[in-house]
Amino acid sequence: MGVRTLFALAFFTACLRWLPAFAVELPRQLDPPAPFPAILSQVPSEQTIAPGVTYGNYTLQTAVGPEAIHIVAVAPGHGDVRVGTMLANDALESSGESVVSMAQRSGAVAGINGDYFDIGNSNRPTNIVVQNGQLVRTPRKRYALFISGDGTPAISEVSFIGQIQLANKTVGLDAVDTMAADGGVSLLTPQYGNVAPSDSLTLVGLVPTSGTPPFATYRVTGVLDNLQQQPPGYYLAIGINAYATAGVPNAGDTIAASGDLSPLPLANIAAAVGGGPMILQNGAWVADPDGPNGPGYAARIPCSGAAIAPDGTLFLIEVDGRQPLESVGITRPEFAALMGSLGATQGLAFDGGGSSGMAVRLLGETTATAQGSPSDGSERRVADGLFVYNTDPVGPPARLVAIPGDVRMLPGATLALRLAAIDTHDHAVPPPAPIEVRVEPAGLATYRDGRLEALRPGTGTLHLHSGELSTVLPLSIDAAPARIVISPAQANVARGERLKLGVAAYDARGFPLTMPAQLAWRASSGSVDAGGLFTAGARNAVVGFDFAGRRYQTTVTVGAHDVPLDFASHARFFSVPRGGSGSVVRDPSCPDCVQLTYALGESERAAYALVDLPLPPRVVGLSFDVRDDGSGALVKVALRNAIGEQILVPATRLDHPGWRTVRVRFPASLGDAARLVALYTIGVPPGRPLGGSIVFRNVRAVVAGSQ
Repeated sequence: MGVRTLFALAFFTACLRWLPAFAVELPRQLDPPAPFPAILSQVPSEQTIAPGVTYGNYTLQTAVGPEAIHIVAVAPGHGDVRVGTMLANDALESSGESVVSMAQRSGAVAGINGDYFDIGNSNRPTNIVVQNGQLVRTPRKRYALFISGDGTPAISEVSFIGQIQLANKTVGLDAVDTMAADGGVSLLTPQYGNVAPSDSLTLVGLVPTSGTPPFATYRVTGVLDNLQQQPPGYYLAIGINAYATAGVPNAGDTIAASGDLSPLPLANIAAAVGGGPMILQNGAWVADPDGPNGPGYAARIPCSGAAIAPDGTLFLIEVDGRQPLESVGITRPEFAALMGSLGATQGLAFDGGGSSGMAVRLLGETTATAQGSPSDGSERRVADGLFVYNTDPVGPPARLVAIPGDVRMLPGATLALRLAAIDTHDHAVPPPAPIEVRVEPAGLATYRDGRLEALRPGTGTLHLHSGELSTVLPLSIDAAPARIVISPAQANVARGERLKLGVAAYDARGFPLTMPAQLAWRASSGSVDAGGLFTAGARNAVVGFDFAGRRYQTTVTVGAHDVPLDFASHARFFSVPRGGSGSVVRDPSCPDCVQLTYALGESERAAYALVDLPLPPRVVGLSFDVRDDGSGALVKVALRNAIGEQILVPATRLDHPGWRTVRVRFPASLGDAARLVALYTIGVPPGRPLGGSIVFRNVRAVVAGSQ
């Protein structure tokens, strides 16, 4: 066994000494069985982030490519840990909110995205939500994760049974804060959001008079106009198939709503978040028909989910994907195998793809931050999530920590070292005195004003001191990296455009190494500065640098070509909500022209020229001509990726009347399997009355490289 291996094992053992006896000890090495791809090497990292809560970060090299895996394990039976649900912006209908934002504003130590949702429209979650013991949304036929009052997790399908008590009769209540299927009866609260117009709905206004909504007593204010959008409030929505049974209550009538869940009684549930499908049952992969399913979910994608061990340990798991140089993602059977390797016997998937995200408050930090790399390039706004809270009181400082705690660098590199004190409950607290840092041996590196500069190769230690507290951390400076990756891969830019190139370095075991910020970059065409900022010339460029006796380089393609799309013959009108006024019409004198007429307002949020066309490989954008009507509305591009996720890209504002050409760059995360769904208009702000007529023509895919 080499010196470096002994050094690494000593550090890992030292870290484990800080794991409390009641914490979940995650595996030092992941070893999932088939069909999980064979693991060639892996880099594990583990730390407690709260009493009974452990965070593990695993970077794997597998037979199919890299995998980045993030796991939060919550030990059972701890009164100082709470697991709860959060809604985006604290409402069912919202503009969405990132996992990190929800974690930070609620003070969570960890969180993961939750249910599938009506992306790009109301953003409402599609399955059950229970928050702080209150039913927020009734379930659908799909598995969900439940947390009992004592913190015990369970995965189950549940059904809702409810009643509305009128003056002289009792009728069934089919749903809460979602429209009942088959024209039944729904109870809506302000969390539902705006109530869209519907010609098959009788909408009754309510005011709560006693009890805690949704299960409370209400006074009827009257029947409202169901053909006009109604603002958030309390309503009884009577569908067309329940009208004969329920009738219409009169203004001033009293109604009482009650309900429960089965087989898990609502009284025993503190939190619940929807998901599905179930992928691990009795320790084995299961093909759950309740989905969502489809060909796209057979691919390797970013995945999020939750799993439960027989002793009640809860695992929240997120796997990055769609990034060939960082993480390729996994299939659902592989995800189930990963869950089983942790000791779990039950597991379900949450919303995946670009929605997958995890936030963790690392040891010494005051707020949670994003872990992993979202496939959209930035965090997606989602509908809800599951979050973990440390409810222990803050105490005096007990230990010093550094972020990062495992320092690995290359000569000439500079690292911002964040120093902090924590109490015995893992809260960040002020240190007893300014934290001093000493490097041993002294010639290995220097520390000044919060920055550590690597001077020469070798191993040593960082000594942290503050008052009576002291901590020793390992320091490693490699002479040269084993591997360097330049990103983005397959970059494409226009002539004269600038592109920031990133560099990631790794040692022989796969641990990341901090690189020098300034390198001797060179470009065969165009120019590049020492920080990796490339400016494109007239042709493709080989861009790279020499480091530690080796050359590292990548190719950047310059320019693109247009590929015509048969937009006009496929375009048809669609509105949100359905049935809005407007049209899509072709002009016989201009076969390539599509005229979109729209009337946006409170009852119509968007008007679409809907097409659903496949896009060619290496697509980087879209080009089209538009006859602008000057209305001030926005034009957006609606796209879908391989698993049917909708991606919305702003294109232009209608504020320059007349013909012009619009070119739109797509997000790099979109990939080759994208489809063009629509060109559409939307008012800003939503609900603002706008009407007009625009024409699209010459719609083309922009493809990287020359023809």
